[in-house]
Amino acid sequence: MKVLAGIVTALLVVSVLLVLAVRADPDVPLVLSGSDARLPYCTSYEPVIVEDLTTETLPACAPHGVELRFPDGFVIDLPDEPGAGGRPSDRYDYGYVDVGAFGMYASRADHACEHVEQWGTPEAIRRVTEAFGDDYACVSDND
Repeated sequence: MKVLAGIVTALLVVSVLLVLAVRADPDVPLVLSGSDARLPYCTSYEPVIVEDLTTETLPACAPHGVELRFPDGFVIDLPDEPGAGGRPSDRYDYGYVDVGAFGMYASRADHACEHVEQWGTPEAIRRVTEAFGDDYACVSDND
């Protein structure tokens, strides 16, 4: 049973790293060590409020299969597996990245990228910005 749990954990870590690497600039990937990427799933199915992500406290668990709620009421349904994603609305582009043990990163940017908001622990924001650039929250017209 321990071998099976080890295999499942290894597959989870690899899938997190692959999802994050796909979104990253190939020259500057978001790198998480195995221990940084491993975080137990939350057992609560309460929605994640993005304003609550801005904290100095690292998370104890990774949210999955719940709503990610933005201040204006926009909602993204988080998948059952950790990773990154986003959705546009008429006014904004919304996004999120699971940064493993450093927490969840969320962003909202207007389409002109003149107004950008980011939420997350300082380390989650730093790692996403370092890996993907200061304008990660902005979606280019070519996407």
